[in-house]
Amino acid sequence: MSNIRLRNKDTTLPQDNYLYINGLRLHYLDWGNNGWQTMLLLHGFMGHAHVWDNFAINFRSDYHIIALDQRGHGESEWSKEGAYAIEDYFVDLINFVETLGLRDLILIGHSMGGRNALFYAAYNYEKVARLVLIDARPGPSRQSSQALRHLLANLPLKAVSIAQVAQRIHTIYRYLSWKTCYDSASYAYKQLPNGTFVPKYDTRMSQQLEYGGYAAEELSHVMQNIACPTLIVRGEESPFLSRQEAKRMCEIIPKADLVEIPRSTHLPVQENEEAFNEAILAFLDN
Repeated sequence: MSNIRLRNKDTTLPQDNYLYINGLRLHYLDWGNNGWQTMLLLHGFMGHAHVWDNFAINFRSDYHIIALDQRGHGESEWSKEGAYAIEDYFVDLINFVETLGLRDLILIGHSMGGRNALFYAAYNYEKVARLVLIDARPGPSRQSSQALRHLLANLPLKAVSIAQVAQRIHTIYRYLSWKTCYDSASYAYKQLPNGTFVPKYDTRMSQQLEYGGYAAEELSHVMQNIACPTLIVRGEESPFLSRQEAKRMCEIIPKADLVEIPRSTHLPVQENEEAFNEAILAFLDN
């Protein structure tokens, strides 16, 4: 593959598309090149498809990039039943991939999206050519629970402006630029008729993640089923995934390697874009 850094970057906006999957209207961004090998990108908890925008701009010249708003996030519908177990995301992914006729996937997931990607790849190995798991935990830990509580406590359920949300994000993730914080907040929050800004994600997930079983589900037993080359990506200062845990994942997944991204915590995709992109490029070229 040619060096993406030497190209003029195509900044054309992606196409907003929708599919009805399992009774829910799911939104996704399509960055073009239909028919080429597909990169399917899965955001983390409270995230949205636009967290991948800069990454997609760098890689779109060589791949068909799709960034999905998973159920209950971004522009996708909420589940009326509050169905946000890993099995629900799993079935969504199966039907999404089948509906679009995708194969030979490069599947990349961050945090919650990484867990969903891991689970999918373990049972649909014929569909996945390469797997990237970014700061994605296979199971619960006291450290990650504390980090999650800190995150939930510092992101407002109501705000007077996008700037207020961006400031909170910047406080949590000091390596993010102000522009990245503001852009992310603008896609993650919506304005009500009374002027108040509230999250787009279904806030019922906040309780489910900690108490309803999602974050508590142990996935280590399925990791050995992953057949494709896999890259474990960890933010060097991550409070969610320790180096020891990441190394343990590499021991269980047959073809896994670990890379740590300097000057990053839980969002290496955005906190240190250059180092993250270099790591992905090296993995894909290997």
